[in-house]
Amino acid sequence: MNRSTLCATIAAGVLLGACVAGGVAALVPGVWRPQPVLAVSSLSDDSFAVCTVPLDNGVEGFFLLDFQTGDITGGVLNPATQKFGVGYRHNVLKDLNFKAGKAKSARFLLVSGALVFAGQTGNTLAPSVLYVTDASTGMTVAYGIPWGPGAGGLRNPLVALDGINARGGGEKVP
Repeated sequence: MNRSTLCATIAAGVLLGACVAGGVAALVPGVWRPQPVLAVSSLSDDSFAVCTVPLDNGVEGFFLLDFQTGDITGGVLNPATQKFGVGYRHNVLKDLNFKAGKAKSARFLLVSGALVFAGQTGNTLAPSVLYVTDASTGMTVAYGIPWGPGAGGLRNPLVALDGINARGGGEKVP
């Protein structure tokens, strides 16, 4: 066997071995894992903003913010019944420092984010938050979403976690 034939045989063997190893790795559970994908969405018009937010493994919430009232209304479809089994309602106007009767032309942004809460005690919150921003002032408040065995019924309040005023140089909302 001459040198070029030997090199070609070794190269073919290495290539065949790599293909076999890759095929076996793809078939053995735990060797190759697909990466999880998360898709959330937000949308708004002149009157409402809506978004989805993951609450648990395979469960998401749907939240709607009414610009006229300042109410966030949310719901979670029960996978077994395909009905809304858990609901949320919270008014954001006070949290965003609106004065009574001054929210006639309010505009808001509503987006969701992920946050794993460290050292939770008491009520359990989902590993996600809702961010509501007053589009006129830049004031933003983050809300925790009650989730777990204690979250039931259709009138669960959201938990105002903290706020920040974007136009105030980053100082926190009182």
